[in-house]
Amino acid sequence: MKKKIIAVISGAVIMIIAAGSIYGKPESGHKEGEPDVVGTFSVNRDENLTVVANRENIENREAFARELLQMYKGDSFRSTKFSTDRGYATSLDMNIYLWKEDIEDGESVMTAEYRPVEYGKDYDVVNNPDKFQLYIDGKEVEE
Repeated sequence: MKKKIIAVISGAVIMIIAAGSIYGKPESGHKEGEPDVVGTFSVNRDENLTVVANRENIENREAFARELLQMYKGDSFRSTKFSTDRGYATSLDMNIYLWKEDIEDGESVMTAEYRPVEYGKDYDVVNNPDKFQLYIDGKEVEE
């Protein structure tokens, strides 16, 4: 009886290994190319995000930053949903990495900031987009 159990378990292990080599890695929960938020913290209503691009490179940094901004506004990141109980963010700072594993290295591939033109006002990134300026890697982006 013990030999049969061992044979069944061994067979199952071999099938799992074979399936893994045929079908590749199990899906990680992300579609390749779909950015996602893997960390967030806020100070008052200023939102700080850690984003993974899930791609080899970012060819158009401005278009990518705008895509992330739209994903924030639409609350469409896969792994994070934002609470709007206190309202929307009054600024948005994003550290962007190509892959989740790159976060351990500590070197982001780019930064994107969406900051109000006038501080001290109660503007938010969703309802007052005309009151904000986009910065990529610390440089102002012309509208």
